[in-house]
Amino acid sequence: MSAALKERLYFPGLNGLRFIAATLVIISHIERFKKEELLPNLDDVTLFGTAGEYGVTLFFVLSGFLITYLLLQEDKTTGSIHIGQFYIRRILRIWPLYYLIVALAFFVLPHFMQTGGAENAQTHSFWSKFVLFLFFMPNLALKVLPPVPFASQAWSVGTEEQFYLVWPFLLKRFKKVLPYLLVLIPIGIIGIRKCLVVICAHLQPGSLNYALSILGDFLDTFNIECMAIGGLAAWILFSGKEKILAFLFHPLAQIVLLAALAVSLPTGVFGHVKSRYMVNSLLFAWLILNVAANKSSILKLENPFFRFMGRISYGLYMYHAICFYLLLYILKDSITNLTFINIFLYTGTFLLTTLMAWLSYEWMEKRFLKKKQQFSLIESGEPPEQAA
Repeated sequence: MSAALKERLYFPGLNGLRFIAATLVIISHIERFKKEELLPNLDDVTLFGTAGEYGVTLFFVLSGFLITYLLLQEDKTTGSIHIGQFYIRRILRIWPLYYLIVALAFFVLPHFMQTGGAENAQTHSFWSKFVLFLFFMPNLALKVLPPVPFASQAWSVGTEEQFYLVWPFLLKRFKKVLPYLLVLIPIGIIGIRKCLVVICAHLQPGSLNYALSILGDFLDTFNIECMAIGGLAAWILFSGKEKILAFLFHPLAQIVLLAALAVSLPTGVFGHVKSRYMVNSLLFAWLILNVAANKSSILKLENPFFRFMGRISYGLYMYHAICFYLLLYILKDSITNLTFINIFLYTGTFLLTTLMAWLSYEWMEKRFLKKKQQFSLIESGEPPEQAA
């Protein structure tokens, strides 16, 4: 399909949600990093402790929504899902920045900046961790091995890559029963996790118990249920389920949704629910549908600032740990005023991360994104006049 004939798919407001998700993660990590560095912190305060989990869950649901809608549109337009081209697009979008951060975290930064866990990154299970990161299994590395400073946040990128690996096959093979599949996946994953916990609790220590424990650790971070719920929202919108959409778009329903999100983040009301990822994913899927497709949405996120920050959100997510520790290194022990330290670390981290993410996008990522268009049958993202 020539560039002139390609369809363009753009959902307003999704860049705003990407920026919000990245901001939640950065806020949570700043407090976590402060705790690891033995600085006064608010990591134990629910708002900060759960913000990162909410942000990552929102990223997962967004990915499931957009990827599913794009693949459904591709199948409708071309008559098939072109899996090879899908993989090339994902490689060009994800791999360059991911492998840059991995290379810096393993081979460069620990020699210049020490953190609470930097020594472990260099001396304990180095090659085991590196191999897992190399083959997009950082989520498993996070569960079973010591952390990798500057790159621990990449665990969610690994989770998304694992999702991308299987998702086009599932949509292509089961498209006739897709809504049932999208409902069964979250239920099935939760059930498997619970079964593994019960089985491991009753098995004697040994190789089988260890193998099942590793599988359980992997499934704990393989949040495909979040992506599937995002995919269900995409199917509802793509299929034009007007009655469902009318209910979800109703002003009173929107108020209930926003109230639920406003209460759950600072209180962690779903924090003790075993299936909290599914509960939060349902709320976020509902939010995404309103922001992206409801012209009467209460929450408006389509403006130049959100478009810009959402455009560089991948960099915001990947660079913020480096920026925080660079600022902490500059600060050292010269300042003892806690108010100044917090203002410096928060303001500096956000500003420096934004600068690095923008430079990364302009000088590196954009080059690969232009190549990505050659393999896109349905173009997604901002219209050229807005992205300029």
